[in-house]
Amino acid sequence: MLGNQSMQNNRGKVPSAPMSEATAQGNERNNAPVMPLLGSGRKKRWSHGSLFFSLFFFVPLIISRPLPVEVWIFQTLGYLGFVTLYVRAINEPVKTLPTYLLLMFLLSVACSFQNPGGATIIGFIAFIVGYYNSLKTGLISIGVMMLVLVSLHITVFNNAYFLLSASLLNSLVLFGFGVMERKETIHNLKESQQAEALRVLSAIAERERIGRDLHDVAGHALSSISLKAQLADKLISKDKIEDAHREVKALAKLSQTLLSDIRQAVSDIKQLSLRDEIAKDKALLEENGVHVTADISGLAEARLNPKQESQLALIIKELTTNTLRHSNGNAVSLGLEAEGRTIKMTYKDHGVIENSASIKEGNGLVGIRERAASIDADVRFSFTPNFTVSVQLNAEEAFSIKDPL
Repeated sequence: MLGNQSMQNNRGKVPSAPMSEATAQGNERNNAPVMPLLGSGRKKRWSHGSLFFSLFFFVPLIISRPLPVEVWIFQTLGYLGFVTLYVRAINEPVKTLPTYLLLMFLLSVACSFQNPGGATIIGFIAFIVGYYNSLKTGLISIGVMMLVLVSLHITVFNNAYFLLSASLLNSLVLFGFGVMERKETIHNLKESQQAEALRVLSAIAERERIGRDLHDVAGHALSSISLKAQLADKLISKDKIEDAHREVKALAKLSQTLLSDIRQAVSDIKQLSLRDEIAKDKALLEENGVHVTADISGLAEARLNPKQESQLALIIKELTTNTLRHSNGNAVSLGLEAEGRTIKMTYKDHGVIENSASIKEGNGLVGIRERAASIDADVRFSFTPNFTVSVQLNAEEAFSIKDPL
């Protein structure tokens, strides 16, 4: 039922996120992505929660005429067996899926002999097939499953049209949901890979900049220091102590200047990490009873240059201070998103402002405007009904990454 899942990047591996959230590894033969397990990471809650709908399996049993105890026992055991196989299927390696899906299908068909509700659980199989397979492979698998259902309908179920239509409709709908979930997951995989690649390339560019800065700062000064040290040594050897003393003083002054220049260069290198600042401010706010909801796009963060990242971090720090000092609310929303080459940061304090007309911009908000101006960003303040700050700026020039998926 399942096709090989792998991917290939002709230019080498693109850095990727950890496997538990969203990864894409590959082999040399196929371009299909390795999908995160349905029972892991962010998908776990939804995958297990959807089992609530499987309880419709029992509806026909409840509303039909009284059934023998043996039927109830068989149906209950069949349902529990199906759920057990489903939970195992979404948590086990993909290569074991065909066995689990076949057993799930056989159980649902066996239960359908006495209970039309068996048609409701076949859809779980279709969803898994749609999620883990390419569209072509998934359609073939669903086609085979439907062919079997139609054959059973004609030969065994004595033209039970309700059972057949429910099975086919349920399978098609949930297969479609599985396909859509697969597309969304692949999109997230691509975005995660691109963001990581941007981070790596940004780090390489930053290392090169640091190397150039240190070379420019230290190269000439060290050459001058070496020459003056040699000159002082020669003057001493010729007993020109006064001249040598003068050169040593110049040497000391040059060394102090070099040390100061290097310190300045290092201070420029130590850019504030936006993610670290957000984590620190979030912890500080929550310690003071303010719940923080942060939605930070990794792609947007990766496209910031060091100066933009540093200034945005300082703006968020100032806004956090503003919330702690002046807000009467207990919640803050923080977002960072990318739309093309535009990056937008939004900070919303959910506290209520009673008299927004009387508010004047103090040093904190003026400082935010100045920081935004230093990175050519547009900043807007809104005081009705809550305090909201929006900062919009242009990202680094986007570059193409060969699509590994």
